[in-house]
Amino acid sequence: MQLRINRAIDSNPQTTQYRIDALSEKPLEPLEYCQRWVEMSSDERGYRKACIAALAEATGLSERTIGNWGQNFERRPNYVVHILRMADMLNQIRKIVLPPDYPQK
Repeated sequence: MQLRINRAIDSNPQTTQYRIDALSEKPLEPLEYCQRWVEMSSDERGYRKACIAALAEATGLSERTIGNWGQNFERRPNYVVHILRMADMLNQIRKIVLPPDYPQK
């Protein structure tokens, strides 16, 4: 039953567009972004530094600024969660569309 529902949703472009639009409205917290895109365990040495670097790349902000948001990024500006959602969506598209050997920079 679920498979038939998903096919019906995917075959309707308006519904698919709505799902993407709805997802883009959902905020993504910095720690969630790091869990998705930092390729190391959160208990490994250097994880926070890698997380800060990933957040800086995604937002265009300095690592120093991001480091000042607090241990769990609780003092982050409100707009950041929306930038991170967009960055997350772009990362997902890249992962699906671009071949693994595509130049990253």
